[in-house]
Amino acid sequence: MPANRVRPSPGVSGVGRTIPAVRLTKVPSTRRRPTSLATRVANNAALLRFLARPLRRFAPVLSIGRVVVVTRHADVVDVLERDEDFTIAEVNAATMDRIDGPFILGMDRSERYTRERAILQTCVHPSDGERIREFVTATARELVRATAARGRIDVVQDLVRPAATRLVASYFGVPGPDEATMMRWMRILFWEAFMNSGGDLTVRRAGAQAADELHAHVDDLITAGRAELDRGQQVPDTVLMRLIKAQDDPATRLSDEAVRRNICGVIVGAVDTTNKATAQIIDQLLRDEGALRGAQRAARDGDMQAVAQYSFEALRFQPLNPVLVRHVARDTVIADGTRHRRSVSSGGTVYAAVLPAMFDGAVFGDPNTFRHDRQPAADLNFGHGMHSCFGRYVNHIQIPELVAALLRCDGLRRAPGRQGRLEFEGPFPDRLLVEVVDGPVVARGRV
Repeated sequence: MPANRVRPSPGVSGVGRTIPAVRLTKVPSTRRRPTSLATRVANNAALLRFLARPLRRFAPVLSIGRVVVVTRHADVVDVLERDEDFTIAEVNAATMDRIDGPFILGMDRSERYTRERAILQTCVHPSDGERIREFVTATARELVRATAARGRIDVVQDLVRPAATRLVASYFGVPGPDEATMMRWMRILFWEAFMNSGGDLTVRRAGAQAADELHAHVDDLITAGRAELDRGQQVPDTVLMRLIKAQDDPATRLSDEAVRRNICGVIVGAVDTTNKATAQIIDQLLRDEGALRGAQRAARDGDMQAVAQYSFEALRFQPLNPVLVRHVARDTVIADGTRHRRSVSSGGTVYAAVLPAMFDGAVFGDPNTFRHDRQPAADLNFGHGMHSCFGRYVNHIQIPELVAALLRCDGLRRAPGRQGRLEFEGPFPDRLLVEVVDGPVVARGRV
């Protein structure tokens, strides 16, 4: 099958609703710089699975100096659950503080973490799921229909990035000045916050500029939202407006600055994670004819539970984050009670290798076979423990709906030759061309 490769990505055309523009300055391009070998390897899931196999079997807890690599499922879960032994602030906090300010994904256990996460949770309502599903279904259908007539769809640029950006506007309440600007902000900020471990200065400068622009923009949205509430105007029911309304209660009150850094922290992870997961799911399904046919049947039957099962099994083969990094906060032991028990010293770094863990035969029977009926309890696609993805409730709805919109197209297949390869901009899928004969059919039982 076609191998992944990395290329400079094309420009993205903005579509959709426009609101008053913020002052924008030219941001240094990240797209002409050669992609590092480490990034190329990290984007090649098949290679990582091959390299990890002997580690998982012979050295499941590999220690080299102050670096520890953990590859078995039980040990990865153990590391991610022991959040006082294996902490995250030393990994994420400095970068997140620089571009956004303190946010829960860069915090260890603390009073601030507990309070701010609880306030965010109060702004996520149980009834939101159906609203999200209806919006994503309609948006995905519209986007696919708009491009299917050409016979070719770019999964990334024509569908996933615009759909995820529109959900950020509709549900989270943060529309951009235009979609192109918003997508640029979301990508470079996520890149700098979580994936610029090498300290690429071009990414760092672009991230700092994007942060300044986004912060000014969201500050204006908060000011405008508060003014509308004070005037007694009807306001949209979004996560941002819920945070603003929560300021009226001392128990849930955040300053305007805290509202901004929390909503920005949430949305920065809402676009390109969705993009990466969906593009890699489609890429994997196109590699497995049997899985593709089964997923297509489920989508056309309107069986979204089955579509989700196919989607997240495909993502197991090409996960969002092959490795999660933690800091060793104190002397401790990994895999205690096993033959591969390992003592680790304070100050070290642990790489909890999610990808090989999800191919651990002790948990995943016949792990190299695609089986959509696996139990989700063993799933690590969106992390685990205290710092599992805050937006996973959105991901479990949005991603299968985006996948289903493509699966319902007649004649879905990978574009021939190099054009049909999954291409990357740095760590992010940037193009995946598929061909279709006709646009999406309406699933049975849906209107």
